[in-house]
Amino acid sequence: MPAARQRTRTLTTTEAAVLALLAIEGEQSGYDLLKQASRSVGQVWAPAKSQLYALLPRLVRDGLARSRQVVQSHRPDKQLYELTAEGEASLQQWLESVEPGDERGFYLKLFVGGLTSHDVLRRHVEQFRADAAARLAELEAIEPTNTRTGHDWYHRFLLDFGLARLRQSIAWADDVLDAL
Repeated sequence: MPAARQRTRTLTTTEAAVLALLAIEGEQSGYDLLKQASRSVGQVWAPAKSQLYALLPRLVRDGLARSRQVVQSHRPDKQLYELTAEGEASLQQWLESVEPGDERGFYLKLFVGGLTSHDVLRRHVEQFRADAAARLAELEAIEPTNTRTGHDWYHRFLLDFGLARLRQSIAWADDVLDAL
């Protein structure tokens, strides 16, 4: 095994998203992955075409995916990609890793939650809720200092927005935890 490969390695959110799509959809071309992303996970992760096409060969090089070329008679040949066992192990490690403050990663992990257990998802939602509660406490501490005059009058709009958003995030997390 080349030195660049490991049993598992830490994935970026983009790598994890692509591997998750391959795990869910099976063997796909880069074009098909882009279409799948726009119809599904695009709510929380939407790659640029160039980003995806650059990433796929790296996933193959790193042993996380494999590719095969399909010859087409009336179109250019295409590459199909599928998840390897090493890619599956790295994806599972990423799914189980709870990262404080990683909202984008959290949303993606919840979106592909069918690839892991409810216990793992509960840990993610609990961390998301704790992060939101900590940010809410910070804003609630600022709230009494806002004079609502001068520049504070404008600051208040965003302070109110942040407070409402964080309270809603906490209520939503509680609903998700109840459902899981």
